Amino acid sequence: MFQAHMSDHRYLPLTQEVMAPTAITEETGSLHALNGNAVPVDHGLTVQQAVIKPKLHNDETTHELQRMNGSANNYSGATMESELVHSKLVEEQKMNNVHPPEVNGVSEHSQDKANGDCSQNNSVGNSLPNGLSNGLSNGLSNGLSNGLSNGHKILPLVSKPADVDENSNIAPITKTPSIAFIPPEPYTPASTRLRNIIANSPNILVCPGVYDGLSARIAHSVGFEGLYMTGAGTTASCLGAADLGIAQLHDMRTNAEMIANLRPGGSGPPLIADMDTGYGGPLIISRAVQAYVQAGVAGFHIEDQIPQKRCGHLRGKEVVDVDTYIQRIKACVISRARLRSDIVIIARTDANQSRGYAECIKRLQRARDEGADMGILEGFSSKEQARQAVRDLAPWPLCLNSVENGVSPLISVSEAQEMGFRVVIFSFAALAPAFVALKQTFELLKSHGITGTPKDVTPQAIFQVCGLDEEAEIDRLTGGNAFSQGV
Repeated sequence: MFQAHMSDHRYLPLTQEVMAPTAITEETGSLHALNGNAVPVDHGLTVQQAVIKPKLHNDETTHELQRMNGSANNYSGATMESELVHSKLVEEQKMNNVHPPEVNGVSEHSQDKANGDCSQNNSVGNSLPNGLSNGLSNGLSNGLSNGLSNGHKILPLVSKPADVDENSNIAPITKTPSIAFIPPEPYTPASTRLRNIIANSPNILVCPGVYDGLSARIAHSVGFEGLYMTGAGTTASCLGAADLGIAQLHDMRTNAEMIANLRPGGSGPPLIADMDTGYGGPLIISRAVQAYVQAGVAGFHIEDQIPQKRCGHLRGKEVVDVDTYIQRIKACVISRARLRSDIVIIARTDANQSRGYAECIKRLQRARDEGADMGILEGFSSKEQARQAVRDLAPWPLCLNSVENGVSPLISVSEAQEMGFRVVIFSFAALAPAFVALKQTFELLKSHGITGTPKDVTPQAIFQVCGLDEEAEIDRLTGGNAFSQGV
């Protein structure tokens, strides 16, 4: 038994009263069981009232005699107490000479404690018969190597049935596992899948904007091949705040990781996530890229707004100078290379509102030359301007951010594909309808005392979209019956 002393965070042995044994063995030459403990006996010498327990100091065995019934002049009537000591405590004891060197296998300090007379220290070990001294040393060593448990050996763990001998109480495994291991299909990172879609799919990739687990699960159930985590939606849903640069790396990364990993094994649709301005200088941007890679994000866009940014479809946006913007892009590219990742870097510019179209094209060209994979020109003033941007930057792919009722004209999926865009994200695809539905429902509840939920929208229906059947299957495969009565 051990007692935890929380003051110094070390484990110290509990003091135990030693009980005299009720049986004495007369056998010789090996370790024998006495009251559930191992007693060494050698060459006909009877060990009376002796109980041997190992004293473990980080797997090293030392012999410490302690007083039993007031006397311990020799091994007759002596006990070896079990004590497991933390390595740090052992070192402290050694430094303080708590356990001086042993004499013929017997600790001087222990013998002092047993006899109460320091003058007898050096004589005790020599006074022991050689047979008993050797028997104790060999027997205790052998006993520890085999292990002691109620007088029986504890066999070592084995790696295969052939290692088990005929005396083993460990049966070899012969039963075939009930759930056979099926080698998985080759794993393809979400970032690689996103790259393949952009480069090879004949159709534009449509990514609805999701902002939490439920909206992402619903998008999964509908069958979208890609998702977009909106910064505006994350800020509104997680922080209850407007999109004014309030959400930071921790908020965005945490939400993105949850959404990107709703499907096990990276089998869900690849996620493109908003990274705003990168949340700081080059070092912080590098950390942000690492965080997104580790979260399983497939791609992200980083923009040229000032740190006190705002939604791309609000007025009053300001951007940093082009060199600062390109420094952000370089930080992303360098970090990606160091991580050996192929996460898709999307360079976004918000300069159209304040500096004009030509400046946007210049910035995106610089970003492309520095290693960005795709571009976003935020806030087109017309459909023709959107079409022209695709031509000016071809064959470099462009992503369109379509925000209904924003500052740009509404461009449908078919129009975007005809223009030559490779990806279209709908940032408010979940947030705006959720706002409408929640507001109407709460108003109805306030005025009429009901929510007016359609009859087919049951708790089970919602939970099934959120993975209820998959969780029940895990319980069934492991032999559980938590769902045997249904849900």
